[in-house]
Amino acid sequence: MNIEDSAYNTVHDYPGGASALAPRIGISAAVLNSKVNPNTKTHHLTLAEAAKLMALTGDMRILQALAAENNKVAIDLPNIPESRDMSLTDKVLCIGMRGGDVMSTFREIMADGRITQGEVADMSKIIHQMHIALAQLDTQLQACIENNNSETEKA
Repeated sequence: MNIEDSAYNTVHDYPGGASALAPRIGISAAVLNSKVNPNTKTHHLTLAEAAKLMALTGDMRILQALAAENNKVAIDLPNIPESRDMSLTDKVLCIGMRGGDVMSTFREIMADGRITQGEVADMSKIIHQMHIALAQLDTQLQACIENNNSETEKA
């Protein structure tokens, strides 16, 4: 789905549609309908409006379409309210980036339709780095559970 269709569907799939959402982002329903109509060339959503729509609706299709059109993916960060550990969030983001490394390297080695021993070695290194990062994430997640259990026992 493209960005324009995603914006249109985000608005029109929301209960009450543009009439319910427009006042919440500070514009009229008619203007919002025009902004998300793929056939209208005179009105466009701003980035701030698109962000508000996603926050209000919880519908991330605009973000997903934008990412897909740029050969990227958007993933949810873990919601761990008991842990305010920014290193955990950083770890997840790093894994996401390494996942991109795996995909882009695979795309590069497949470009000519054959895989050489050197390309396999390069891919193996990246996969190994991903394994290390995933093991570190698992350790950090387990530590969150252990820390929560320790705090619960103290209370």
